[in-house]
Amino acid sequence: MSDAEVEKLFADKTSYLIQMQARRQPAVDAAKSSWAHPEIDVMAEITEWFTPLLEEADHMAAGINGGVRFTAADPERGDIDLLLDFVTREVREYKDEKVRYRFQTKRVYLEQLIFEKEIDWVNSLFLSCRFTATRIGPYNEYVYTFFKCLSEERLNYAEGWYAEAAHDDETITMDGWALQRRCPHLKADLARFGHIEGNVLTCQMHGWKWRLTDGKCISSVGHPLRTEGKVGPSA
Repeated sequence: MSDAEVEKLFADKTSYLIQMQARRQPAVDAAKSSWAHPEIDVMAEITEWFTPLLEEADHMAAGINGGVRFTAADPERGDIDLLLDFVTREVREYKDEKVRYRFQTKRVYLEQLIFEKEIDWVNSLFLSCRFTATRIGPYNEYVYTFFKCLSEERLNYAEGWYAEAAHDDETITMDGWALQRRCPHLKADLARFGHIEGNVLTCQMHGWKWRLTDGKCISSVGHPLRTEGKVGPSA
């Protein structure tokens, strides 16, 4: 653009924005019309997606210690009203339980999140402001952290961060070896993702390996594993 065109633009921003809105509106309308996915079984998809995450979200579950209700409204096709239960670690239909945290949005928005397998609802749905939220009591960071970590990799990283922040030096025993619970790479829970063959531990989240006799990482420089060697009768 020439200097004169730029000066004109800033001299009358309102007209420019109105014209741009008119130019862009057809594309916006087309995008919005594609968000509904009536072919998706929302409850089934959310249950399959979220259940393994709920089972692994130990610190978040303890921090929430209750249910999170999520309602996706549609006056024509019917509402989806589900409960994420962080005590029993399950997804189920909401049945008038008392909850401290609730989110409401449109069904088409939830269907689009499922269709895209969006793993960060905070950065997509919540920052779009296309929702309402209510709570009883203070703000709970664990609720929003969970909705930012809707993949196994992200959730394990966040869980590992909480473990370290709490000075969690937890030791687990696997196949007669005593070692730290969290993977030194990206904090996956080795009780779930660790596999031992001989004296080598493999974290199956990303395939990193450690020598259990001394904790040396044999996949990369650095990232040692805290290990106490063999324990028990076979030590």
